[in-house]
Amino acid sequence: MSGPEVRPPAPHGASPDGPVGGAEGAFDFLPRDFDWRGKGLDTIRKHPLACLLGAAAVGFWMGRNRGAAIAAAAAGVASNLAMRELNRALSGDGAI
Repeated sequence: MSGPEVRPPAPHGASPDGPVGGAEGAFDFLPRDFDWRGKGLDTIRKHPLACLLGAAAVGFWMGRNRGAAIAAAAAGVASNLAMRELNRALSGDGAI
């Protein structure tokens, strides 16, 4: 590993020359003028029941696997809003 043409390995096995295959972003395989909103709405219009069932399944899965984190985040947001309003009411900046 002391030769001039030998480079040290990149951390975590990543390529030192950047992403392999020339992709810069996650969705570079799609054309630049790809209409996400139009395609998404077309899919929902064509298959409304399948989209509804898919969204319900994903929501159920997220609730089962990440329910505690979601509840903690919601409680944090609610607590932050309540404290902000309490601070505003007690500082005299707004009417109750």
